[in-house]
Amino acid sequence: MKTKRLLLSLLWCLLGYVASAQQYSGMEGLIHVPSADMDSAGVARIGVHYVDKGMIPDGMKLDGEKFNSLTNYLSVTPFRWIEVGYGYTLWKLHKNKVKTAKTGFYAKDRYLSLRLQPLQEGRYWPSVVIGGTDVWGSGDDGASGSNYYRNFYVAMTKHFDLGFGLAGTHLAYRKWKRDYNHKWNGVVGGLTFQPAFYKPLRLIGEWDGTEVNIGADCTIYKYFLLQASLQQCRYFSGGLCFRLSLL
Repeated sequence: MKTKRLLLSLLWCLLGYVASAQQYSGMEGLIHVPSADMDSAGVARIGVHYVDKGMIPDGMKLDGEKFNSLTNYLSVTPFRWIEVGYGYTLWKLHKNKVKTAKTGFYAKDRYLSLRLQPLQEGRYWPSVVIGGTDVWGSGDDGASGSNYYRNFYVAMTKHFDLGFGLAGTHLAYRKWKRDYNHKWNGVVGGLTFQPAFYKPLRLIGEWDGTEVNIGADCTIYKYFLLQASLQQCRYFSGGLCFRLSLL
């Protein structure tokens, strides 16, 4: 219960406005699900995230088993309508790929992310974002042929002022390249809630295509964005990033 209380006391409070993040990749969104929210122009993020093995693509394994890992990222929103990011996931392997050697994080899978917002949220319509992760790199016949995180999506977001808080509804259609990630294909989405009595808090519940995840995030001392979540409502993931306006 203490862990759940901690998770529910985290996000939205940077220089007087609310922000959100699909933080394991450093991009805007929920936990494992994209949204159509966008950050303010000129905001940059750099951070690290502990990721439960349930969020790791099935193609990344050690001796046939998935593993918990860390992601690192740098992202920036140069204009209101575009967000770009670079990140990587640490990969646990046998040292020098020798089966009898000790294991450790001796490799990493890198990916570029991109989000474009052709439509901003209005009074009567949602915001719309087109985006993807691992959007550029070698193909199946390239040097690595990995594309473990490659996915593309269209997302919509609409917020509603309920008087006692701000509710957000988020819906997306997502397609992953690799067949072993098919469980995350299709319609995904979630709900967020920012209570009026404590605006720095955002509660998150989402369906990522196969599981229900819950969590929250919060900005600490104006610049440090903290997110914590429970995958399948049981397994912890969370991270911290430094968030700065460059303008």
